[in-house]
Amino acid sequence: MRLLMILSLAWLLAGQAFALETEGDTGAHDPTLLIQGERWFVFTTGRGLQRLASTDQGKTWRRLAPVFSEAPAWWRDAVPEQKNLDVWAPKVFQHQGRTWLLYSISTFGKNRSAIGLASSEGPDASEWRDDGLIVQSVATDNFNAIDPDLFVDRDGQPWLSYGSFWGGLRLTALDARTLRPTGSTRFIARSPAIEAPTIVRRGDWVYLFASYDLCCKGADSTYNVRVGRARSVTGPYLDRDGKDLMDAGGTPLLAATGARWKGPGHQDVIGDWLVHHAYDTTRGGKPHLRLKRLAWSDDGWPVVAQEE
Repeated sequence: MRLLMILSLAWLLAGQAFALETEGDTGAHDPTLLIQGERWFVFTTGRGLQRLASTDQGKTWRRLAPVFSEAPAWWRDAVPEQKNLDVWAPKVFQHQGRTWLLYSISTFGKNRSAIGLASSEGPDASEWRDDGLIVQSVATDNFNAIDPDLFVDRDGQPWLSYGSFWGGLRLTALDARTLRPTGSTRFIARSPAIEAPTIVRRGDWVYLFASYDLCCKGADSTYNVRVGRARSVTGPYLDRDGKDLMDAGGTPLLAATGARWKGPGHQDVIGDWLVHHAYDTTRGGKPHLRLKRLAWSDDGWPVVAQEE
């Protein structure tokens, strides 16, 4: 009977949206999540590209050594004003038996930016290989090459999405062997303040999550997460009301609704988990790691617990 009650509770929780309470070293901005059984890893914006690790399925976190101890040579040419190993908005994933990181280098408010690639034998490895430049932008471009996301569709084709402000979010196919862009690049979402795409598939729908409005202002941040969906990774992505995300559409998913947590955003979605940061008013408005279990409505839209 006790086992049946435990299984029933697990089944009920699997269908509900809830926030996972975390402890330990949870300082994080722009997190991305990798799950390997009970071992969970988060990579996040910060000097050298910060890493957190948990051995209890995301409940307790400790900080590991940064990925980079020195800058790859190509950084200076790509973004001359980038300093202090300031690395932003990574995306972690497994591919060809290795752990890979897409990451951003830039300077705040400018679009002289680049997305780079690094890899290692595992997420907690001490040595990482520099795999070079993937895409870059310069001041004359109508896009900003930061905030990368990798999506692999059911046919095995990998896709890179990225973007922040400027002309919006962009999408390009990648070569599955080299992870370099191949073919054309297109815009898939546009709004006056949009960034940080995340693309996932659920059944016959492809979902585009994005962060809207303003981060990086502590407790005054207005960040929030919205979503659209399409039948194909290339779009068009429409919100629940049928408005195209290219026309500033987006169904609200996650926002601040209470006094403590402000500006939730820069999400990543891994399985049934949505990871993001939010600014904690009880700790000086500093950004911290937040984890939400996703649920789904009867008509196929994601639902998460709101920030209070």
